[in-house]
Amino acid sequence: MMRVPPRLLAVDRRRALAQHAGLLALGLIAARFANPDRPLPFDVCGFKILTGVPCPTCGLTRALCHALRGDWAASLSYHPAGIPLAACLIAWILWSAFEAARGRPFGDALRARLATPLLSAGAAMSFVFWIA
Repeated sequence: MMRVPPRLLAVDRRRALAQHAGLLALGLIAARFANPDRPLPFDVCGFKILTGVPCPTCGLTRALCHALRGDWAASLSYHPAGIPLAACLIAWILWSAFEAARGRPFGDALRARLATPLLSAGAAMSFVFWIA
């Protein structure tokens, strides 16, 4: 029986994965040390600026900052998707860094199965929170 060699990632793809993991990690570190109640010096929600009504994701940045500090109650008070978002972003960093270091894809089938349900759950959670 002939053994099939493993599929390797191109050098450019490995570099891109490493860069994505590094930039995302830097962003989360910055969010961890930012003022969690006012992480950005300006309002970024165009929907709220135009209508005066918060959008479904309003509060998510503050919730993420609180989640990264371990302040779960404050994170949940701003947006219930803050803690799951933090967990997903950390997992994404680790997964990308692992693939870049390994030089081979890891869990392509799992990634394909997880992407849609995770995005759908996040969107549903945001809209339910917005309506409530």
